[in-house]
Amino acid sequence: MEPALNDRTRQAPAAPDPLRHLLDPDYPLCREDLIWALDYIKRKVADGAPEWTGLDRPQLLAHFAAYANLAMHLLHRQSLCGEDTEQLRAMLRDTLALN
Repeated sequence: MEPALNDRTRQAPAAPDPLRHLLDPDYPLCREDLIWALDYIKRKVADGAPEWTGLDRPQLLAHFAAYANLAMHLLHRQSLCGEDTEQLRAMLRDTLALN
């Protein structure tokens, strides 16, 4: 018998390999990577991916807020460095609901 999954586990599927790679603290993150990630998420939502269409309104708004924060952060910062990189990874994890 398979162990019971909590609600958080069911709602947060594993990130696809390219996104998981970006979340790796040993990977040197760059702007282009984050722009790619935002575009990937945008396409998944536009295509009606089940991991997004199954969210209730508060969850969807929370994901959108995290997505918008990440996008705005990229607009206002020209370079990524040190602690900023970890903050951006945390924002990306929030956008994907991965903690």
